[in-house]
Amino acid sequence: MHMQLIAYDYVQDHPTKNGSLAKLATLIRTARQEAEDTGATCVLLDNGDTLQGTPVSDFLAQHKDVDAHPMVEAMNSLGFDAIGLGNHDLDYGVAQLTRWLNQFAVPVLSSNLRCAALNGLVSHTVLHRAGVTDDGQTRSLRIGVVSAMPQQTAAWNRHQLDGEADVSAPAPALETAISQACSAGADVVVALAHMGIATIDEGEDAQNQVIDIAHMAGVHAVVGGHTHLRFPGPDHRGVAGIDCRAGLIGGVPVVMPGSSGSDLGVIDLRLSPSDQGSAWNVTACTSELRSACGEIPEDPGIVSIGAAAHEKTRAYLAQPVARLAAPMHSFFALAQPSHVPSLMAAAKRHAIARAIAGTDLSSLPLLAAAATPATGGFDGPDNFVFLPEGELKRRHVAGLLPYANQVWAVRANGARIAGWLERSALLYNVLHPGNDAQMLVDPQVPGFRYDALYGLSYAIDPTRAPRFDAAGRAVSDEHGRVSDIRWQGKLIEPDQEFLVAVTDHRAGGGGVFRPFSDDEIVVREAAPLDEALMDYLEKPDCQAVRSAAPWRFVPHLGVRAILHTAPEALEHLSDIASLNPKPCGVTAEGFLRLRLQL
Repeated sequence: MHMQLIAYDYVQDHPTKNGSLAKLATLIRTARQEAEDTGATCVLLDNGDTLQGTPVSDFLAQHKDVDAHPMVEAMNSLGFDAIGLGNHDLDYGVAQLTRWLNQFAVPVLSSNLRCAALNGLVSHTVLHRAGVTDDGQTRSLRIGVVSAMPQQTAAWNRHQLDGEADVSAPAPALETAISQACSAGADVVVALAHMGIATIDEGEDAQNQVIDIAHMAGVHAVVGGHTHLRFPGPDHRGVAGIDCRAGLIGGVPVVMPGSSGSDLGVIDLRLSPSDQGSAWNVTACTSELRSACGEIPEDPGIVSIGAAAHEKTRAYLAQPVARLAAPMHSFFALAQPSHVPSLMAAAKRHAIARAIAGTDLSSLPLLAAAATPATGGFDGPDNFVFLPEGELKRRHVAGLLPYANQVWAVRANGARIAGWLERSALLYNVLHPGNDAQMLVDPQVPGFRYDALYGLSYAIDPTRAPRFDAAGRAVSDEHGRVSDIRWQGKLIEPDQEFLVAVTDHRAGGGGVFRPFSDDEIVVREAAPLDEALMDYLEKPDCQAVRSAAPWRFVPHLGVRAILHTAPEALEHLSDIASLNPKPCGVTAEGFLRLRLQL
């Protein structure tokens, strides 16, 4: 849900036709009526990343005088039966989460998170319902529900969890919880797996294990998530062992209902009473997604519940924070250095420089890693940043900060940095001369995994094969794609030490990067990222931000490639004149296609 109570874009400050809980409420009402009309038992479940995502969630976390959480109140009003936790539900800390969980009227689950402070959290639950057979008999039906999140959550959220919670491997934790649910009498078990369907071999530390969970003994249905992709549907076409059309994995029905209220996942199980006792057997199943986007009307009751927080958030976001002499945007951020990540890098470096002033760390060269937060991808052509010339408001800043990250600093030598840049350059497809229709960017690699290291200069050759595979494992090509890595004009040495300003998420390995050890993380919680950015904007060095261009493509590669961007980018083609951009129409998803010359 990512806190999308109503279909509203808080960065652009206007309603949208995208999904929301208020729209889902309309679909839920229809689905429940269908169940009632056919005499079916119906349960309503949510799979996590519920309480974080829009500026409303940030406002509620910062303004603790709000008693009732509107998302919790709305879900209670809709009669959810059980709710699983996702990794982002931990972003505001254990104390805040405890306060919100205590407001839920239904079980909140995580089978692989252990935290004494979250006293309302359970590893499994059994929902007691009545099932009516075809001959009209009413028999007891017990539905077990279990839930798990990626084990990497422990690293991604280590500053919220250290000393307070433990996240274990999901598979063994789920197996234990399934066994406990069955011992408590569960006839069928639904797994809320806050993880996705792996589209690549993710190696030993896989975070997307839905396929494995669907094959677990005792599991009759799976709700996936985390990756913001959809299933059934074309998003996972080509993945072995799954049926994208029927929504089945190993014969088990699975749904992954997008993100931010985009879809309602509907699983139907046909049950037959067993000859022995009161047990049931699954004899048939289906799964489907029902889109909440477009003209689906919003439920007025849910809109009313969220109204106060909505208006308070809008008023807060309308506050001016700075002025820009010229606009900044992310329309071409994957084709040439953008001012948007440059601004984020400058804010991080500023925060770390202040934190290390007067310490031994101040003698190290200070770099900053920054990825562009919005570059289209699976979230569509609206997923770009545009900061207008003139007055900059809090809502514009909110578009740069989709997550509640902290600014940290890590120690890294030249060899580690070279690997870091190579891992980032995996974003680009291997380009070949003579193919004018090839895509510049691999659509399976999210743009937020593309770090630029500010303070350095280096070149990228996308005609060369990458040094790493999609899971971050080294491959045979030792040369890689990144060359001429320099600091202050000199080639860096493999053992040369640097200090790098990062987010806590990247320090923990988020984005399939190699995590830094506790010894390598030398500055923790220098500032929340939003505070660091706001502080920097009080006296920004605009010239430095606009002139910072750490990376470049190797010149004169003699290849052409297609970039997908927002249609609004047409007004800014002069920004990439050196790439000779040629518009090539608009995709079915609404992206502008630009052919670039590298």
